[in-house]
Amino acid sequence: MELKDVGLTLAKKRIQANMSAYELSLRIEKDATYIHKFENGKVNATLKTIFKICEVLEIEPVDLFKTE
Repeated sequence: MELKDVGLTLAKKRIQANMSAYELSLRIEKDATYIHKFENGKVNATLKTIFKICEVLEIEPVDLFKTE
């Protein structure tokens, strides 16, 4: 699994939650460009950030690393 795979999964989960990248960024206190970069596999998120994202999206961290 590569960063871009995790990012694609994040994008799918975010869209399923009917949340924009901007809204997610506000809720995790990051810049909106950070979410776009993460979803495109350009940045490596910390565990702290992954946990925040999962809390906001109401998913388990392992859900970001599952391949469909």
